[in-house]
Amino acid sequence: MSSTLIGLDIGTSGVRAAELVPKRRSFALKRFAEVPLPSGVVRAGTVVDPTRLSEALRELWAVGKFGHRRVTLGIANAGVLVRQMDLEWMPPEDFGKALRYQVQDVLPFPVEDANLDYYLLGEPEVPDAQGVLQRKARVLLVAATREMVDSFVLAVHGAKLHVDAVDLMPFALVRARTPGGLAPAGDVEAIVDIGADITSVVVHAGGVPRFVRIISGLGGDSITRAVQQRYDWTWEDAERTKVALGLVGTPATSTDPLVPAESHPALGTIVEATEALVAEIETTLDFYRSSTADPLGGAESVGIARVLLAGAGSRLSGLDQLLSLRLGLDTAPLDVRGHLRVGAADLAPDQSGALTVPTGLCVGAR
Repeated sequence: MSSTLIGLDIGTSGVRAAELVPKRRSFALKRFAEVPLPSGVVRAGTVVDPTRLSEALRELWAVGKFGHRRVTLGIANAGVLVRQMDLEWMPPEDFGKALRYQVQDVLPFPVEDANLDYYLLGEPEVPDAQGVLQRKARVLLVAATREMVDSFVLAVHGAKLHVDAVDLMPFALVRARTPGGLAPAGDVEAIVDIGADITSVVVHAGGVPRFVRIISGLGGDSITRAVQQRYDWTWEDAERTKVALGLVGTPATSTDPLVPAESHPALGTIVEATEALVAEIETTLDFYRSSTADPLGGAESVGIARVLLAGAGSRLSGLDQLLSLRLGLDTAPLDVRGHLRVGAADLAPDQSGALTVPTGLCVGAR
């Protein structure tokens, strides 16, 4: 058994892995590496070209020089069902065996084609039809098709790696935030991970996930695509302009020295496409609030305290301010370095955000 843990994050734009050494109350980063993926290899959380994905993973291991080949793999796909349910209480050893029979009627695909997992939220007493209190298992059910999960696992195996476990990326985000229960008990946070073409939203209370939504087709690439199509530019030019201008029109490097940044013609398109993304995040959190509101003012009606941002798409200049304005909440980056000993690991300053998911995957595997 290896003394280190490796979390593997496969995204649309790249693959990245972190090797961590578990400490008593924290982790130490031993190695980290990332390799870009060619366009079209992975799309919206689905493997399109498993051969090229395996090639990229082999390159990742060659670059990272990781100590072993056993990984915990993270997935995020809009086809994954994540739903809170109250199920019949049973002892843990029986509950897992009976789970398929309890949830088969709520799945959008045959239960025999499903990979099932669950996160126990509590064991409340709920009145039945006669008003008699019955002990229930309140769970956050996770269901994914075997075909989707297997497509990732087979590509990983094609790189001569072994998958120890598969975890839902939003759960990894929560574990990255609260590896030792860092959030105060009962403190409710929303974590928003903005990737290339998937945005994941997870709400947790003191490290316990309460709500998950994976939004397909919206992310950093949707903003770039809007600029590209509006001006018939190359993808590279559209991406460079988006990053340089952001939402505030103050480029890090001038895209056109003859055009003031605040009046650059692409700025309006960037803002409009970003507003669509922000509106979807706002709608998602409004749905969470309405679906968990307790008319009697119970614990479930506690409001969201803050929003934490992760993912490469969240680094767009001005996005944090726009989200804070629209949501009326404090918004800040999710930075795992506060409880991660970086030490002598070769980590570039702009790579710290890429550590979030791999770190959370390692915490879950501890």
